[in-house]
Amino acid sequence: MNTIRQVCMALIVLLAAASPARAQSTVDLVNLFDGPCERYGVPKPLALAIAGHESGGRPWAMNIAGRPVLHASKEEALAVARAALAAGLSFDIGLMQINAQWLRRYRLPLELVFEPRGNVQVGVWILAQAIKRYGLTWEAVATYHTPLERNPERGRAYAAAVLARLGSKAPAMMSSSSSSPRQTVSPAASPMVVKRREVASNEK
Repeated sequence: MNTIRQVCMALIVLLAAASPARAQSTVDLVNLFDGPCERYGVPKPLALAIAGHESGGRPWAMNIAGRPVLHASKEEALAVARAALAAGLSFDIGLMQINAQWLRRYRLPLELVFEPRGNVQVGVWILAQAIKRYGLTWEAVATYHTPLERNPERGRAYAAAVLARLGSKAPAMMSSSSSSPRQTVSPAASPMVVKRREVASNEK
C-alpha cells in the first residue's frame, strides 16, 4: 500500500510540475448558477462570490494539500486529480473547489464534478446544507470552507473574504448571527438529487 501511495505521489508531482501555473481560461459563471441556486434556494450573488473567491472562475483549478495548481486543460487536471484520488489525498477541484471527500462519500464521478456545470451544482448544494444548518449567516459561509468546530478563526477569515466580494449586497443578504437568520432554505437531499443523506461542510 505504501509503495502504491509513493508511486501515486510521484506521479502527482510530475504531472503538476508539467503545468505549474500556466494561464487557463475562465468561464462565464453567471448562467451556470441559475438552475442550482433556484433549485436549492441559495442566493445567487453569494454562490458567485464563493466561486470567485475559490477559483477565480478557472474551471480546471486544483488545490492539493494547500498548494494551488492551475492546469491548461481538462485532461491535465483530470490526470492529476485521478492520481490524487488513487493516493487517498485531500484535494479541491473546479470552479467551487469541491473537496475530494464529497466524491468518496457520495461516489460522485470525478469527471462529472470537474465539469463546470456539475461542479457548480455540487458546490451550491454544499452551501445550501450550511445555510440550512446556520441560516443565511457568516457561519454558513465559513462552513462551506471549514467546519466551525474545527477552526473558527479560519472560518471567520474565509467568510470575511467572501462577504467582501459581495460588497454592498452583503448587509441586505446576510444576518449577523445564526440565532436570527433572515432567510433559510430547504435544499434537496443530495448534490446530484439521487441520495437521501445530508452533510454540512466542504471541509478541507
